[in-house]
Amino acid sequence: MSEQTVAERLEHLHAISNLDWGLVANLTGVSLNAIYFARAGKRMHPRAVERLDALVRLVESSPATTPAERHEWMFQVIDGGNTRVQWFSILGRSNRVPLQGSGYSPAQLLGAQIDDA
Repeated sequence: MSEQTVAERLEHLHAISNLDWGLVANLTGVSLNAIYFARAGKRMHPRAVERLDALVRLVESSPATTPAERHEWMFQVIDGGNTRVQWFSILGRSNRVPLQGSGYSPAQLLGAQIDDA
């Protein structure tokens, strides 16, 4: 999947699932404008790209063969009473780990000097 651009992956997802852009934005954790910019070739946040790739893999794992059937499959209720869309959304919110490194505190990100006194 890494050979495809983000714009190509977004268009592929839309073509195979008929998921609307607002839902794709919600599931990848970005704004609708960010989706439109990414479709136009602009960069997308790395975490959103990871979620997009996971969403494409989920949709491609469907036993359905048409975009309409895959769309319906995404909204079927699965274990726990949630749909696959809800499950994916919950998974994205609960899986908040840094992409790389040990992470920084808000004060470190803002460049604050920390007194060790």
